[in-house]
Amino acid sequence: MHYLQFCLTLTTIVLLTLQHLSAQAAGNGNDNSNVASGSVEDLVDKYTTTQAREMLSHLRQSSSADADAVADAVFMDSLEKKMWQQLVLSKQQQQQQRQQQQRVRRQQQQQQHQRQHRRRQRQNKKSRNSNSSDDIMDVVADGDSVEVVTAPYVNTAEEWDDDASSSATSLDDNQDDKVPYDIYTCCSEVFGSCRTSCENLSLVQLAASDNANGRSLRLELKKYCPSMQTSFWSCMNLTLEAVARGAEWSGRRCCALGLSPRCRNACATSESTTEPQLISACRKSDEQHMFACFEHQETGDRCCSTARTSECLQACRDVFESQKTYRRNKHHRLHELCHEKRDAEVLQCINNITGMTPVTNSHKYLPCCEFSKVDSCRSACRSVLNSTESIDIIIGELEVSGCGILLPHIPLWQCFLTAERTIFVPATKSTNELSQINQIGIDSAKLHCCEKAKFPKCRRLCMQTYSNDWTATRAFFEESCLLDHNELKLRQCMDEVDEPCELGCDGLSFCTNFNNRPTELFRSCNADADLAARSDLKMWQQNGSVILDGLELPIKNMTRCAPEQWKAIACALQIKPCTRDRHYNHICREDCYEILSECMDWTRMRLALNADSVCARLSPNEDVPCVSLRPYREESDVPKETGGYHGLTAPCKGHPCNASAACLAHRNESNTYECVPGCRLGEASNYLVPFGAYVRIPVLQAEKPTKIVGDAATGAFKVCRCGAQGRIEHCQPLPSFSYARCLLPGGRSYEHGKSFYLECNLCSCFAGEITCTKKQCRLASYLDPSYTSLPCNCPTHFVPVCGSNGNTYHSACIAKCLGMQDNEIQYGACATLNPCREGAYSCSAGHQCLEQRKICLSSMHRPCLQYQCVNITAGCTSAEPRPVCDKQRRTHNSACDLLAAHATLAHWGACFRSCSMQGPVCGINGVTYTHECAAWADYIVIDYRGRCRQVGLLVADMGPRCNSVRCPRLPSPHCRRIVPPGACCAICAGAFRIVYSRKQIDRALYAVRAQNKDLITLHSVLQALDALVQFSECQLTGFLTMEVGIFVALVPRATTPMRMQVEACAREAERISLMIESQSHEITTNLLLSGLIVSHLVEPSTDGGGARLLLMPSLAIIASLVVWTLQSRRVL
Repeated sequence: MHYLQFCLTLTTIVLLTLQHLSAQAAGNGNDNSNVASGSVEDLVDKYTTTQAREMLSHLRQSSSADADAVADAVFMDSLEKKMWQQLVLSKQQQQQQRQQQQRVRRQQQQQQHQRQHRRRQRQNKKSRNSNSSDDIMDVVADGDSVEVVTAPYVNTAEEWDDDASSSATSLDDNQDDKVPYDIYTCCSEVFGSCRTSCENLSLVQLAASDNANGRSLRLELKKYCPSMQTSFWSCMNLTLEAVARGAEWSGRRCCALGLSPRCRNACATSESTTEPQLISACRKSDEQHMFACFEHQETGDRCCSTARTSECLQACRDVFESQKTYRRNKHHRLHELCHEKRDAEVLQCINNITGMTPVTNSHKYLPCCEFSKVDSCRSACRSVLNSTESIDIIIGELEVSGCGILLPHIPLWQCFLTAERTIFVPATKSTNELSQINQIGIDSAKLHCCEKAKFPKCRRLCMQTYSNDWTATRAFFEESCLLDHNELKLRQCMDEVDEPCELGCDGLSFCTNFNNRPTELFRSCNADADLAARSDLKMWQQNGSVILDGLELPIKNMTRCAPEQWKAIACALQIKPCTRDRHYNHICREDCYEILSECMDWTRMRLALNADSVCARLSPNEDVPCVSLRPYREESDVPKETGGYHGLTAPCKGHPCNASAACLAHRNESNTYECVPGCRLGEASNYLVPFGAYVRIPVLQAEKPTKIVGDAATGAFKVCRCGAQGRIEHCQPLPSFSYARCLLPGGRSYEHGKSFYLECNLCSCFAGEITCTKKQCRLASYLDPSYTSLPCNCPTHFVPVCGSNGNTYHSACIAKCLGMQDNEIQYGACATLNPCREGAYSCSAGHQCLEQRKICLSSMHRPCLQYQCVNITAGCTSAEPRPVCDKQRRTHNSACDLLAAHATLAHWGACFRSCSMQGPVCGINGVTYTHECAAWADYIVIDYRGRCRQVGLLVADMGPRCNSVRCPRLPSPHCRRIVPPGACCAICAGAFRIVYSRKQIDRALYAVRAQNKDLITLHSVLQALDALVQFSECQLTGFLTMEVGIFVALVPRATTPMRMQVEACAREAERISLMIESQSHEITTNLLLSGLIVSHLVEPSTDGGGARLLLMPSLAIIASLVVWTLQSRRVL
């Protein structure tokens, strides 16, 4: 027993000794090398582990030998555990100490490298500026005093001693790492008058000021800031040193254009646009004017870098001193100091950029000078126009002389931009008749595309080009923007205006592989494009080369080397097939690489290029959708049918009307069309709108010079109407709005026009407004038995109420959840409330009330009348022609004719032939209609026969929908099963759901409230969408959902539709949805559709999922019976 106690005591002493040795070895490692430290620690670890194991083994043998010491054996087990825990803890501490030592050494090395780098920079700057005569005040914090040192400006804070104090050095490094050169960080170190004086110090003014002003600012700062503020003066030295470092950077001229003070100061402390502080403080989307100036100065640096003499270099830099203004004396001085031959590159570069071609007929613009009310502007205008100067010099001289910025709506600039045209002659100021150019621009449809430009320069050139006929701007815009692959969205929008993508291609004699494709998209499938493709291929074969995107590519013999591929390329370039996603037209890079690798004659290639580089130049990024040529190397696999039409007709395809008429297809089960007078949206526009249509026209706004970038970031429109003479007239301004970002809690933000999801709801950011659907989202991994998926988790009770906006809601809970107040709802469906009952309407004498249901989309549309007062005394010849159908299936030209014939109204609109007059029926919108024809007139297809009695769910995985409802079968096995939100049964359709902006709808109603207050309704929006449908075999249906959105579907009209008809309707829905999502010109120009901002396709539900849901009740019943049987047997 004594022996055992002796062994325990010895073991404890050994452990304490080993721990002391380990700690001592770790302490010595701070001064020794890594190798020595590692060897000592490894030796300690090895010795500790080996000795511990031997002692434990010996103690166990001793304890086992003594049969009477059972308690001591238990003690030995616990001691073994504690020893191993101590060993593991000791080893972890040693590893942490080694890691800490390595971090300290790395920090010391980095600090030493930084100090050496700063010393080298100061030495280089001293040598470069030894002859400089500009001295400034340098504030140097050294210990407890502040010294005033007279030194060159670039040496600010150079006298700081890096080795004087380790704490001061650490302070400098830490500040440099955290927020480099931020004067606001320096000001936050002090308080009171010192802080006020610091915050009033503008780094932009400091960088641009002369020596006296700079010295006075520093003396003022020294007056209020005590010298003991070491951290403050250290931060100021770093900031002032950064200001001095970038004094030669040309971008300093642009710092004053920054909108944010933090961005301006970050610019003043930067040496290039790649500086971290500039990138973090200045967002390119917000500071577009400043970044455009940066591009302008970088272009000037490239031009001036080729100057041979210092005088020419300085004259060249003076030309680019400001972003936009080109003064006459500066260019004269440039030509004086730059030799015509020696500095030819400089002169040519400036001429290419600024357009310095002299104007020989500038005197004819002299009458325009009288349109300015500023005397200095009129005087400068006469002076500069009497000389042969370039366009840029003329504009620059006028801008700095008080004429203002070049904006097309200012009379002076209107005169300049349109003086060459005969349609507008600025003879006198009293001209009341505005020209169409001043009214809508050259092409207002393409003006809507300018918003899609990626760079501010292209956005500005786009607005100038299509607002007025300025030929020089148009050529430069096409060369620098439309041919730039970075402006792919802008180019695609322009192509969509000129040649929109349409479904179907047939009837080609040369490009026969493009025929028989009824559900594919093409821009130019016609005989002219087919003939052009034949001519292109013949010319390529004769010349032995292909010119693509300005690049001449020598080709081997095309008749032997992949002739079918070259034919497919020639046809694709003319027929222009479109991708289903975003409607792009460029050929895939894989096809380009394949054909060039095989058939390119590299021996005749002038440039050092390969197949990869050529295809990268011809095709944009690989992540952009592209057109593959493989399907067009052989005939289409679509079964050929009689006539090649596949049961599809497109009445207005190919524009059968004359050039001044718009084609309107008859959408009431007819394959005919009507040619109505139309208006072009500009003299150079190919886009026609029908007579009476309301259109939106973009306009430019007059703003301060420092906010010229706001023209692109602000949406300014006017609403006009197409008149009977083919002219756009009766224009009214719309309330402007800003394309602002949308901010969400948590720091997230989205750009204007972006769509996103918040949980399960689809949202959109439009002009700073977030609009979301209102579906109740289900929490993940949480089973809530009360979850219904309806808005606000309302119960699935069908107790309809009628809202003051004319919409029928499934229950009062849903109506209140969607924003309706108690005094705005009435119990009962809207169809059950007679608007023409006694005391419910107000019509003047001689007028009769006639029911006309509508759903008002704007909150400003109050009251939303559900009837129309028809004049029955003045005769029906003067009544507005709007067809109506009576219960005998007879169509009347107007409501007046209906009442005059003593007929009963069945529905508004022409009569349908194939609908049923038996009823009642329940529509997919949850509204009961008297018969199917009345539902069709309201753009609704039936959900099931009988009155509406149940509410469908908004999700598909919660069990059966509407147990008491018997759903009809789908008409074809090729159908896409779409279940509308809130409906009970599936329909055969292609569908999409739309999110609309209430503010945009309100703005549209505000513009036309005096002319047509009932213009903006759900029916008019669906009617405008129906006009976009190409095929007559597709019927449009849509309604306002309980999710606060519009559900739209395209259903085949045939009782048993063919596969091609089903697929065509699905492709039509896909095409129209993409037009809304991409904000196509056909959406943005149409006032009725301008509020539709987001559209997403509705995915079809699977048959398997429906079968599984129907089997769930049966499986539950069977399981219950089995459990009941087993329990019964157990009881028995």
